[in-house]
Amino acid sequence: MLLRSSLTLAFAAVIANAASVHYEIRPTGNSRLVLTVEKTGLMSGKKHLFLFERYVGTLSYDAASPERSRVDLSIEAASAVCKDTWVSEKDRNKIQEVALRDMLAAETYPKLLFSSASVTRKGSNSFDVQGMLTIRGIAKPATVSVVVHSLDERISSVAGQAIVRLKDYGLKPPSAVLGAIGTKNEMTVEFLLAPGVSPGSAERKPSEVKTP
Repeated sequence: MLLRSSLTLAFAAVIANAASVHYEIRPTGNSRLVLTVEKTGLMSGKKHLFLFERYVGTLSYDAASPERSRVDLSIEAASAVCKDTWVSEKDRNKIQEVALRDMLAAETYPKLLFSSASVTRKGSNSFDVQGMLTIRGIAKPATVSVVVHSLDERISSVAGQAIVRLKDYGLKPPSAVLGAIGTKNEMTVEFLLAPGVSPGSAERKPSEVKTP
């Protein structure tokens, strides 16, 4: 009986894995991964915008049962580049320096990590992805809202966003540090990714894939 149960579980795992297509996540010309922080007070409406230039990840996506999908992403903290257009070049360089040194502590904590734990369907191609987000070595639960776009039954792009609160990671919202007026406690992470199918990933004919 124990042997039969073990074989059943192993067979189920093989079937589940075979149903997934595995993708690699890397920067491309069509990709975008940004972090924005809104200003407060007299400069309300302005935003600090940081573009991450280096990241890598994996996505295992099951079109028939998206809830069984999984994603892992590693972002290089030091690759964040300030893209503010409403400040001088000198101030922009100062903002980036402070963000990397004092906020992200990139030298001490070189990676920002996200690892999914569950996927909940919201619509035909929209999902909430729950997982753990690690910043400055501190891991906290996070929910990422995701929209999956498909072409010929393969993922063409994944778009989404998540709200991250500075205080959850032991950070005080900057005031004079990033400008005399201050910033909000919430940061917004937005992305548009164009995953590529991993070499050796399961290849299936269109008739073998069910549209979610």
